[in-house]
Amino acid sequence: MGILPGVLIRLGAGVGIFLYGLHLIGDSLEEATGPALEKNLRRFTDNPWKGALTGTVITALTQSSTAITVMTVSLVDKGIMTLEQAAGVVLGANVGTAGTGVMAALPIRSLAPLLLIGGALGVLVAGGLAKSPGSDRRSRKTVERREGRAEGIKLVGALAMGLGMLLLGMELMQEAMVPCRSLPWLTRLLGGLGHPVRGVLGGALFTAVIQSSSASVAILQSMAAEGMVGLRQSAYIVYGQNIGTCVTALWASARLSPAARSCARLHLVINLLGTAVFLAVDCLLPLTAWVGSWTPENPAMQIANMHLFFNLASTLLLLPFSGLLVRIAKISSLHFGKKVIS
Repeated sequence: MGILPGVLIRLGAGVGIFLYGLHLIGDSLEEATGPALEKNLRRFTDNPWKGALTGTVITALTQSSTAITVMTVSLVDKGIMTLEQAAGVVLGANVGTAGTGVMAALPIRSLAPLLLIGGALGVLVAGGLAKSPGSDRRSRKTVERREGRAEGIKLVGALAMGLGMLLLGMELMQEAMVPCRSLPWLTRLLGGLGHPVRGVLGGALFTAVIQSSSASVAILQSMAAEGMVGLRQSAYIVYGQNIGTCVTALWASARLSPAARSCARLHLVINLLGTAVFLAVDCLLPLTAWVGSWTPENPAMQIANMHLFFNLASTLLLLPFSGLLVRIAKISSLHFGKKVIS
């Protein structure tokens, strides 16, 4: 047990840097797009397929399905978006967030210092351009061009820093896992997650606690890279992680309108159904082994592929039934509301 405090400190540092990198990427892109982000969510969601594509693209850019889902819940609460439109966006957001795991599993972690240095220099240069003296004596067009150039450099620098932090956080998390191989109790605990129900519950609980499926998947990838978990265990945990990430939207909608609460429950219904389908298929077919065969020498990429395949297949399977999913979410919301009142 003596090594546990050091492991937790290094793991916490890795998770913190990873999460800050995610936020830096998302905040920078949101600041750059401004109101266009919400406008495009409304504009390109007039049918479920377009909504799913929009949710995928925007989530892949902002690197946060939680942020996009909570934004969607807010738009439904304001009456700007219908539940039918939200269904496609939520399904697409699940696909878009899987890109983080794929990126983290690529052999590019050695680039982290270069990205951090280059990004920091870019932000500093952008700040110098914006504050350089004599701007009031120049023509308005010249000033606007320089400000636009400064904003562009700042955005690229912030994105580079965010990506560098993602890679550095992954590296720290994996290093923190190395001593854990000598902890018998942890090995037994992880071994218990090889059962489908325990694996799903463990993944859901852990993700609900840290409030980020991306960070939860990254920690799982670090464990797999050190041989602490196998792909079959990881698959069950990944299914649970998709359920655990619904907690944030459920909390955010607790005091909003019935439509907003239905939207948050729609997210939960989608991930529960996707998990149920995959668990059933996994019992009948060698699905996990098939996905693992794509990258047999890279455990972290195997988990990233499993996460991506799960979300993509679930989306394609459930999207044609988006209307039914909305009705289920509405019914569950009404039933829950009656219980709370009584």
